[in-house]
Amino acid sequence: MTAGIGVAVVLATPGPATATVDPLTPTVTCVQPVRNGSWTAVFGYTNTSSSTITVRRGGDNDFDPDRFNGPQIETFPAGTHQGSFAVSVPSAYPSIQWELGDRRVTASRDRSTPCPSSTELPADGNGLGIVMALAAAGAVAGGSVWLAQRRAARTPVAGAD
Repeated sequence: MTAGIGVAVVLATPGPATATVDPLTPTVTCVQPVRNGSWTAVFGYTNTSSSTITVRRGGDNDFDPDRFNGPQIETFPAGTHQGSFAVSVPSAYPSIQWELGDRRVTASRDRSTPCPSSTELPADGNGLGIVMALAAAGAVAGGSVWLAQRRAARTPVAGAD
């Protein structure tokens, strides 16, 4: 019975009050049409705190529709940063939303600011480019070794008779 009372007291006691203001604000830097009808949305952010904030991909760092999750950054140094990452969007989607903390921003193919022709789009994507290149190189190397072993197994050895 004592344990039950203790649990009830703990559950009924209010926790410490926390009043935090989310210092991250997502922004749309610009959008750029692509010849095949698709388009690229370029995103940035403002971090009003004095330190770098990390927000993992997921509920507080999420795209709508979900299929566009992946290229968003997870580390947000202090300050305002334009062109932090880009998302390629098929023509079937007129807009996408990025949610960062409790704030959302919408990139619209037809209504967002067009990128100037001199804009260099972020090239690092979601950071998987080097991983994919290494995996492809490993696959090619593995295939080459397999093929060499197979050829060696078929070649008769001189003087083996």
